[in-house]
Amino acid sequence: MAGSGSAPKGGARSKIITAALIAIIAAASFAAGYFSRTIFGGEQQTVTVKIGALLPLTGDLASFGKRNQGSLQLAIEDINRFAEAAGSKFRFQLVVEDTGTDPQTARSRIEALAAQGVKLFVGPMASSEVSQVKPFADANKLVIVSQSSTAPALSIPGDFVFRVVPPDTYQGKALAKVVWSSGFTKAIVIYRNDAWGVGLRDSFEKNFKALGGVVESVAYDPGAKEFSAEVSRAADLAGRMGAGTAVVLVSFEEGIQIIKLAARNPVLSKVTWFGTDGLANSAKLVSEAGSEAVALGGIASTTFIPSSNPMQEEFKRRFRQRFGEDPDSYSMNAYDAAWLLALSVMLAGSDDGAKVASVLPQVAARYYGITGTITLDAAGDRAAGDYGVFKIVQTPDGLAWRLVAVYHIDTDTITPVGS
Repeated sequence: MAGSGSAPKGGARSKIITAALIAIIAAASFAAGYFSRTIFGGEQQTVTVKIGALLPLTGDLASFGKRNQGSLQLAIEDINRFAEAAGSKFRFQLVVEDTGTDPQTARSRIEALAAQGVKLFVGPMASSEVSQVKPFADANKLVIVSQSSTAPALSIPGDFVFRVVPPDTYQGKALAKVVWSSGFTKAIVIYRNDAWGVGLRDSFEKNFKALGGVVESVAYDPGAKEFSAEVSRAADLAGRMGAGTAVVLVSFEEGIQIIKLAARNPVLSKVTWFGTDGLANSAKLVSEAGSEAVALGGIASTTFIPSSNPMQEEFKRRFRQRFGEDPDSYSMNAYDAAWLLALSVMLAGSDDGAKVASVLPQVAARYYGITGTITLDAAGDRAAGDYGVFKIVQTPDGLAWRLVAVYHIDTDTITPVGS
């Protein structure tokens, strides 16, 4: 994925920051007496720290969850090689639990892993899941680093939830700019009625109206099995609003059903549709409704994209070689999230949640990973970032997602990509 920003060219900066981290970890370890036993010839017993991965291997984000699992497998392999080379006593083990993209299941899975002594977690991916596990994590000092939760309502300072993705105050602005710049002055938002969907709808509406646009909304229950009533309401709105109207679909992969219904609707099939990070790069959408998506304009969808750097390109190569597909932005975020947790354990000399939470912002401030610099704000969220616009297009090899533009958060501008 292409990106913009001030990513360093070459590996010089990454080597400097890695060296700084090693120095910090070494100093902390000397103070605790860990490295002294290794350097002066004594044997030290390795300590295995489990990192829980709360991933949607089934449910409405399943294709994303499986990519994240692969990314985390690579991360643990790389982390353990680093730990051995650095002389650390710590080794890390990945423990994956399927949340089913369901908040209650996510809560039961984190409780089960906590009972086994797991204190550190990557995920969950959905904001509705993070909202459900957060009270338990805070009460029990369990550290959560979500790679993709973006609900603005979860931007809370001082808790045990960190997010290596910007909140949707930024995506809403990017999405509004994309729709407006595409020539549409009116928008119908069809959205999941949960923490993520409501937050992104609100952010989009605020920013689109600020540009001079008109917004109408249709909410749906993410637990519903059928969406014909919501599609019918959206069609009625589109008929009344007339020319210059677009549809913005704020959904996970359950939105595929809505897209199929819309493609058969005499009104909505003539309207251009846009999407968000809940659909961008969904393999399931391509395989199950790719032709319908193309008929609706390709479902141009916004999602956070990290700035490109040499380490990222090497990671993409390895990921493709191992798993046969490209990693998405959030699976790359997951890789860096695992590193932040592991380095924080090495620095703190413990997997104690309170200690890890206290040093993790320091580690993030000095870390340069495959997603570039990770600057956390006061709420523990990634401070900002650019957004890619991906759409489904016909290629010589069939239907596929392609990056067609980049929204630059610092200049509030859009740059087309490719032809």
